[in-house]
Amino acid sequence: MHILNYYFTPFAVVLILFAIFFSEPEPAVTYASFAILAAAFITNYWLGKNIYRFLRWSRHIRALTVWVNLAVSAALFYLLSAYWAPVWLLFLTAPSASAMFMKKWQVFLIALASSVIMVFLYYVRSLAYGEGGGMGAQLWGMALSQAVFIMFFSMFTAAMAEMIVKVRDSQR
Repeated sequence: MHILNYYFTPFAVVLILFAIFFSEPEPAVTYASFAILAAAFITNYWLGKNIYRFLRWSRHIRALTVWVNLAVSAALFYLLSAYWAPVWLLFLTAPSASAMFMKKWQVFLIALASSVIMVFLYYVRSLAYGEGGGMGAQLWGMALSQAVFIMFFSMFTAAMAEMIVKVRDSQR
């Protein structure tokens, strides 16, 4: 789980810093984004540091961490997607992290959930803030292509993790 804090959390911080610096959202959105990100970092750090204390529950704790990070990605996406288009990349973090320790079908379900949540939030934002109420063909196409990328990238990461374990085990 340290992979999340070493790679994905810094990526999320950079993505959010860029979103705030280059697009200058309202102060409330900025503060809420940083608060959510800080809470996620503290939660991930604490769970990662204490996972071995609760070894019996480690599988459940890891799964909880993935779902918490998916919820964090959804909240940050909802707040910042109107200001910074690349924020959809946050939806790659939970399924990619799950690929490190979950079975392929579980990674698939998490990637599917991540994709569905992202497309749903695009739709909700388009109803709330879009002109004409709803998503046009171009936004649907963009959202669905991003959702497909999340699915393929997550399954690719799961296949790579599985292959690494097989290679490691064959060298024993």
